Amino acid sequence: MGKLRSLASQTAVYGISSILGRLLNYALVPLHTQVFPDSEDLGVVTGLYAYVAILMVIYTFGMETAFFRFATKDKLSTTFNTTSTAVVAVSTLFSALILLFATEIAIAIGYPNASTLIVWLAIILWIDSILAIPFARLRLENKARLFATAKMLNIIINVGLQILFLMAIPFLISNQWPGYSFIESVYNSNLGIGYIFLANLIANALLIPMLWKSVSKIRIRVERDKLKPILIYAFPILITGVAGMFNEQLDKILLEQLLPDDFYDNLTSTGAVGVYGQTFKLSIFMMLAIQAFRYAGEPFFFSNARDPEAPDLFARVMHYFVLLSLLILVLVSINVDLIGFIFLRNPEYRLALYLVPILLLGKFFYGIYINLSIWFKLTDKTAYGMYFSIAGALVTIVGNLILIPLIGYLGCAITSVLCYGSMTLFCYFKGQKHYPIPYNFKVLLPYFLVSCTLIAMSMLLEYGDFVIDSIARIFISIIIVIAIYFLEKPRLIKN
Repeated sequence: MGKLRSLASQTAVYGISSILGRLLNYALVPLHTQVFPDSEDLGVVTGLYAYVAILMVIYTFGMETAFFRFATKDKLSTTFNTTSTAVVAVSTLFSALILLFATEIAIAIGYPNASTLIVWLAIILWIDSILAIPFARLRLENKARLFATAKMLNIIINVGLQILFLMAIPFLISNQWPGYSFIESVYNSNLGIGYIFLANLIANALLIPMLWKSVSKIRIRVERDKLKPILIYAFPILITGVAGMFNEQLDKILLEQLLPDDFYDNLTSTGAVGVYGQTFKLSIFMMLAIQAFRYAGEPFFFSNARDPEAPDLFARVMHYFVLLSLLILVLVSINVDLIGFIFLRNPEYRLALYLVPILLLGKFFYGIYINLSIWFKLTDKTAYGMYFSIAGALVTIVGNLILIPLIGYLGCAITSVLCYGSMTLFCYFKGQKHYPIPYNFKVLLPYFLVSCTLIAMSMLLEYGDFVIDSIARIFISIIIVIAIYFLEKPRLIKN
């Protein structure tokens, strides 16, 4: 139980910081939906960041997971320098190419006026990638508080700068505060959504001095005998990551390409991407749990892999992870109208709130897959992760191609469930043959069925008054939390 407590403690540090940081970051959603009432503007932001997410996987090409694997087998400093050198070389090359061909890239992806934004994103990608291994080292060395503090400060600076650029400065100029003429001379009111990317760039650049102690430890080393096995291990993870990002982001790209402009009243295809993108962000509550678990879980699994009791330990980890994820699924789904009202200030962006439970269910299966996937990372059979992710990508492509023209962004949400559900099943059955772990899903199945029933019943709960309805749903949520606590208390005491 001590190891589980340690994992829970590390996850809590990552989780609390991620939740606070994301809540701060999510404070931008009302700001964005108010400052940019035209959903096409945020559709461009959503589209560009979808490409960035995919590129970030290519920039780091599996080196973070490879670092964890080889740092526990080889000398830490050697693995750190080897993986860092590889990432710095690849990221510098790719960012240089993007900088050279920014205009051509902007035209090719359908945003001809976004060449400046693409230049900034190339720099953001370069900074994020060279910091990836130093951040991974902090996780391996159990420096969760330093890791979390840096991430939090990054988000606070990003949020603060966006509030400054999008709200405070326009307010000062419009009200002609002292010194406004100088501010007006350097402030480009036509930049619009560009200030979102500029704030991101400045905040990420400031991470380098924050983590200078870790970054300064990097020594550029090219040792073929060390690099070759790392690359062999990491290559399938790269393919896995790219396919995974396609699963995560391709729906937003295909939605704009496949959706007829007259499918929704008063919404173009780009506007629909803006609405879907903001609705998609409400699934962040599940992603926070998954992200916190990954930050703490990867080094935990690798560190305990040689323990004879590791399979039983990993099974208990899965049990509590699923319970927490189901709790998030139910609580967010029950209170989605209230959450949407708080964060999506423009009613236009609340048109697709009915998608949130479906999107959360997809993320729920993704979280289980992340937990299951440890078997092929520990057994050096990372090629299986590539196979599962490619299978998921095929489901994503086919599902979106078929469903988007028929049912719009509902098709994107349903496809995400099909994608991650199929990946989870493939990974589980194959994993039990190569690295058996005694997962007890029979105990968890009733929780899952009850959760789905509660969500379905909550859709019928309607008092006609938003305030009364919201209070009732909060009260029901509290009862659910208390019930799970007392149901699981005997198991916790036994463990």
